[in-house]
Amino acid sequence: MVLQPGESTFITTSEFSMHEGMDGYHDFRVVLKTNDPANPEVEIRILSDWVP
Repeated sequence: MVLQPGESTFITTSEFSMHEGMDGYHDFRVVLKTNDPANPEVEIRILSDWVP
């Protein structure tokens, strides 16, 4: 997918499966590759606090 300057889009991730014993805070990261020479990769952090 190519976005022109000023355009935006939505990103969908897979479901995060949690099981017993995995409760608490989690820090997931998604890396996006870009064509911006100053920022060839951008990292998005997904923070969660899973409660069973």
